[in-house]
Amino acid sequence: MSETPSWHFVAVPVHFPHGRLGTGKSLSFVVWTEHEHLSAELRDYLDQNIDAEKPYARPLAVLSLAKEKFINVGDGDIANPEELKQAVHDAVVANPQIAALLGWEADVLLAAGDTLAELLKLVPAQERVSASFPGALDTILSRLAREAVGRPNVEVNHRTAITTALAPILADRVLNQEVSPETAELWKKAVTRHNDDSLKDASNQEAGCVNRMLHVAVPGSETILATDWGAVVELSEDIWNSDEQLRQVFDGTRIELLEEEFKIKAADHDKCRPYLVRVGAACDYAQKRRGPLTYLLGLEIPTDLKRSASAPAAEWKSPALVLDGTPSPFRLHVNVRFSLSRPASACEAWKIRYRLREQLLMLLLSHSNGYTSRPGIVQLPSK
Repeated sequence: MSETPSWHFVAVPVHFPHGRLGTGKSLSFVVWTEHEHLSAELRDYLDQNIDAEKPYARPLAVLSLAKEKFINVGDGDIANPEELKQAVHDAVVANPQIAALLGWEADVLLAAGDTLAELLKLVPAQERVSASFPGALDTILSRLAREAVGRPNVEVNHRTAITTALAPILADRVLNQEVSPETAELWKKAVTRHNDDSLKDASNQEAGCVNRMLHVAVPGSETILATDWGAVVELSEDIWNSDEQLRQVFDGTRIELLEEEFKIKAADHDKCRPYLVRVGAACDYAQKRRGPLTYLLGLEIPTDLKRSASAPAAEWKSPALVLDGTPSPFRLHVNVRFSLSRPASACEAWKIRYRLREQLLMLLLSHSNGYTSRPGIVQLPSK
């Protein structure tokens, strides 16, 4: 039986001037040796033994440093903490991709600081004193919150109300920041294969993972309510397994919906799962106005599944997606002709699958609006 190899290393928390790459990504392993091959052995060992499903367990970097250069071998104290910190930093950012992303994170924080500074400038000069400043700032924040989500809804989540107002400004500042020549050059080194003809398109599995990151929020990593704009929730088994209830809600049986509307072959019924997507006017959602919430009927269909016919004009489909626990990539197909409306109180306990981020949700809403408002005229054919 082979023994597990051992190394003399330390996990070093890497704190950069403007933050860190993210939760689970702020540790680097330093092997105390002047022999680079030992750190390479540790990297290989970690690559083979860290669960691929737990990327957060992987260190940001594995590097080797000569112990005698940084550690007092007599008492074990760090001889020069700042020099050690700089050495670890330099080793990590030697990778241009990591360096560029860490720089981007710093730029985002800088943009956030600029946004905050502009907000504080709105406080009148005569009120920028200790006694008046908090109240003046409260006035500005309260007005922003009230206009962003509506007076009755600020109490639901004060932070979200302010974020709704400030997030577009922050995004604009990030997109339009002045970039130094050094930063531009770094990004050229980090992104090099965009014109490489040998770089093939991503597989469905790879594309699904990227699309999930771009367009889908999942429970656990983000707060999601069943009543949120873009929430994708499970259709109750009581409804899906009852043709009587399906007729009352969607004017069709399960077989009719699957085979005639979504064009799913009988042998593939069990490979697809129905969901509801929360839609509606953005202003109604932000203001939480009284009235039933509208959900559209959707079906998760594996990307490799062959359907019996072409999709109807009423159908919208998402990019390929991959979620934890799904055996293969799928697309969410939504037929905008089939909707369900319920008061918010009746929807709050529905089981959440995920939430479509705003960019993807707007595509769905645009398709829905275009389909439902398409014009028609009476005309006689002519040659």
